[in-house]
Amino acid sequence: MTTATLVETIELSELPVAKKGGEGVPMVRRDLALLDHVSVKLEVVLGQAAVTVKELFELSEGDTLALDTDLDAPVQLQLDGKSIARGHLVAVGDHFGLRITEIAG
Repeated sequence: MTTATLVETIELSELPVAKKGGEGVPMVRRDLALLDHVSVKLEVVLGQAAVTVKELFELSEGDTLALDTDLDAPVQLQLDGKSIARGHLVAVGDHFGLRITEIAG
């Protein structure tokens, strides 16, 4: 029994080379109006502390836990665990706020 394989030639058109500096048509068009209603949760990370399990279980109300961050160091603004900006804590009425000083590029 003989089996034949049919092979056809296809022609591919060449795509233009992307230009630097934002020229040309973007591959994906962003219509941010489609996302305006989506809520996201941001986190402000002040610093970290390393403790033993024993020290963790010994913590009680009123204890102080020293962080690895200087008092005047910028804090991180995170989205889904990724830093997207940095800034400094400020008072906004009776709440904390974040004055953004740098946005990740």
